[in-house]
Amino acid sequence: MSAEPIDDLAAAAAGRAANDPRPAHGLPIIYAPRGFRSASDAAPRTREPKAAEVTASRIVDDIIGGRVQVGEKLPTEPEMLERYAVSRESLREALRLLEIQGIIDIKRGPGGGPFVAPLNSGYLARTSSLYFHLSGATHMELLQTWAILEPSLAELVAQKPDRRAKRAVFAPFIDYDPDAHQSDELFADFNNFHAAIAQLSGNRVLTLVTQSVTHIVVENVLRSVDPVSERSMLSHSHEDIAVAIVDGRATKARKLMAEHIGEVRDTYLSRSPDQGLMPVEWRL
Repeated sequence: MSAEPIDDLAAAAAGRAANDPRPAHGLPIIYAPRGFRSASDAAPRTREPKAAEVTASRIVDDIIGGRVQVGEKLPTEPEMLERYAVSRESLREALRLLEIQGIIDIKRGPGGGPFVAPLNSGYLARTSSLYFHLSGATHMELLQTWAILEPSLAELVAQKPDRRAKRAVFAPFIDYDPDAHQSDELFADFNNFHAAIAQLSGNRVLTLVTQSVTHIVVENVLRSVDPVSERSMLSHSHEDIAVAIVDGRATKARKLMAEHIGEVRDTYLSRSPDQGLMPVEWRL
């Protein structure tokens, strides 16, 4: 994928970032896959997994293997203690690990317990935003990433041959009347438009990564863009993109999406160009 050109506002913000006399904040980023050895370090950068982590992995294997389905309750605690041959403490820690990752929901009260949840890219976004926050990544870097992912994804989905399926998904965004919706509805619909494109890609890695980045963009950036004041621009852009995707015009879909992302970015930066220098926040 290649990045789309950025306009004058974005370039100006990027220039200020490069010339900012303030010290750069954030932890250094290294590439050291777990289990690999560093060229300058004889000791491996890994450790033996804890019993709770091994147990969490085995529970995930059972979910993937079909022993329990989304929405179903995991076996009882005594059954899991016997199956995984671990202590109660390790089992409960394993369940907490999976709950934090959004793999299971733990419901309280009678009939409660751990239930398998569908994959929610918001949890991936939460972990990613923690890393972005610690690295010192800025809103401009986040927006640039969004501008790389979304046009390529729109192009990919436009190339899909099943026009009927695409039309069914994008029907709510064609002939969309923004004046007939409240502010919260507008925000949800505009956000869901991008999630739908990722879902249609057929590439599960792209779906999760793009939805995760979009989620972080929404939480960090777009909350400050009033969907009511910008509803005409947003709805028209979405409709044009949707029609291009349904009609299979891949090049046009990519171009329109790049222009749309640029317009959203410029609207955000026009209020205060220095907002691009703000660090990505970790949202729980």
